[in-house]
Amino acid sequence: MKSSLVFEVLSSFTSYLNKREKRYAVLMFVLLLVSSVLDVFGLASLVPVIMAASKPDMILSNKYLKFVYQSLGFSDVKYFLIFLIVGIFVFFLFKNLFTIWINYKQVRFTARIGLNIINRQFDKYTNLPYWHLSNLGSSRLVNQVNTVPSNFINVTTRHLFTFFSEVAIIFVIVLGILFYQPILFILLVAILAPSTYLTYSSLKQKSERVGRETNNLRPVSFSILTNTFNGYVELKLADKINYFKDKYIKNQKEVQDLEAKTQLINAIPLKTIEMVAILGIVIIFLYGLFLPEYSGSIVAIVGLFAAAAYRLMPSINRLLTAMMSMKQTFYTVKDLKNFQEFEKNTDSPVVQKPLKFQKEIEFDNLSFSFPEAKRSVLENVSLTVKKGEKVGFIGVSGSGKTTLMNILLRFYIEQKGKILVDGIPLTDENLKDWYKMIGYVKQDTFLMESSIKDNITLGDVSVDMNRLEYALKYASLIDMVKDQPDGVDTLIGERGSKLSGGQKQRVGIARALYKNTQVLILDEATSALDTNTEREVSEAINNLSGTDLTIFMIAHRVTTLRDCDRIYELRNGKIIKEWTYKNLIDHVV
Repeated sequence: MKSSLVFEVLSSFTSYLNKREKRYAVLMFVLLLVSSVLDVFGLASLVPVIMAASKPDMILSNKYLKFVYQSLGFSDVKYFLIFLIVGIFVFFLFKNLFTIWINYKQVRFTARIGLNIINRQFDKYTNLPYWHLSNLGSSRLVNQVNTVPSNFINVTTRHLFTFFSEVAIIFVIVLGILFYQPILFILLVAILAPSTYLTYSSLKQKSERVGRETNNLRPVSFSILTNTFNGYVELKLADKINYFKDKYIKNQKEVQDLEAKTQLINAIPLKTIEMVAILGIVIIFLYGLFLPEYSGSIVAIVGLFAAAAYRLMPSINRLLTAMMSMKQTFYTVKDLKNFQEFEKNTDSPVVQKPLKFQKEIEFDNLSFSFPEAKRSVLENVSLTVKKGEKVGFIGVSGSGKTTLMNILLRFYIEQKGKILVDGIPLTDENLKDWYKMIGYVKQDTFLMESSIKDNITLGDVSVDMNRLEYALKYASLIDMVKDQPDGVDTLIGERGSKLSGGQKQRVGIARALYKNTQVLILDEATSALDTNTEREVSEAINNLSGTDLTIFMIAHRVTTLRDCDRIYELRNGKIIKEWTYKNLIDHVV
């Protein structure tokens, strides 16, 4: 399972790299190995220097130190010791600077890859079919696009680098021991290897479960907080703030309990390996007590075992911690694979073709059903709308009105039939031109916590003031803007909290007009408004009669459709009747 974990994490990480980045990743691993080897030799080099400092005569009795001493032409042991100490200091300085530089390069590299993953996650989730997007909800979407990639890079991937680095250190130390003292090598392998494996095996499932549960709880916390602050007024009046606080605290208690378990799981390997090493020393001592003839060599082996274990334990601990952390965040590897079929193919993007709208839009025998639905939402819908016409749609909830508009917006794709614009079918090949000419105003208009201008232009850096004035005029916002202290630069608050319901809807209409919309969809744009406010919005809609806009209107209130050239009634996904406004009013009355 160990190799499977490392292999899957490595495979997931490399899948996000291009050829150049893969070569760079290999270079990073090589440099990490070099850094690890330098680290081992750095510690090993202290031993002869300390021994030489404590017994200066050793310099001349030890053949290696004597060789260096004579080769460099030293005549005084004291100066040679100073040379060794300064040399060790310089070596450690170089080694540490080199290690810091490697860590900096590694962090920069993984950060760049992390940004790439976030970019791909953003593209993937914004290309999901609309029903997937709606089913997931904003809290899970934020978690998948922001938190999951961050944890994959900052925890999973960086611990993968740590894993290989520590494996290299352990390999170098153990290899040195094998050549120096084979018996010690056998003891270390016999005592530390099983304990390391058993420690990981006993904790891996718990570790993965804790990570998965924590990931599932985070979106819930975000959702509760979002609902609390978005619904502050209603919750305050209903005396529900404490109820939502209790829900949040309960959720956070579970999160904190899982975080505590994570800390405990990460602490167990160090203590376990430490106890095993002590147990190994105890066993060797006991062996020496019962076999006195070997007591001298046993003491030497104990010393060597203790020294080797002391050096190996931190690396083994870091190795296990890295594996526990990768296991805890292994859900990120799985989550990043979700919906991969909706990732954009940047190597071969869809070539866009021009699309013009000068004559008509035709719905040709459209049928649509949601995945796993038992019946069709739309069935054989056909109608033609001429450029500049205004058509309305009525029907009970669930009759297919909004679904039909979502197909026109290309959020849903019909399973049968097609939509033709001047005889050309709407496809992915002309989607960009289609989006340039279509606008959408729904019941709950999307508003940013920004200025009126930013909400109309959606943050355009270079605002076309002529288009902005045109949009304000035909959306009946001129007087409202004049009354604001900063005009179009006035901030409207979160979700337009400083605007009335009618003003919000007119900002939505102005947004559609600013982008030179040729086709405008009004989906229940006035249904949530009172009579007076509806009149304000209807005035803005009436102003559009003087334009060549083609308008599709969905409404429950028949009076909203007074300026429509004709009105279609839908029931069970089918057009059952075509009305004029006068005939419909007579029928309703």
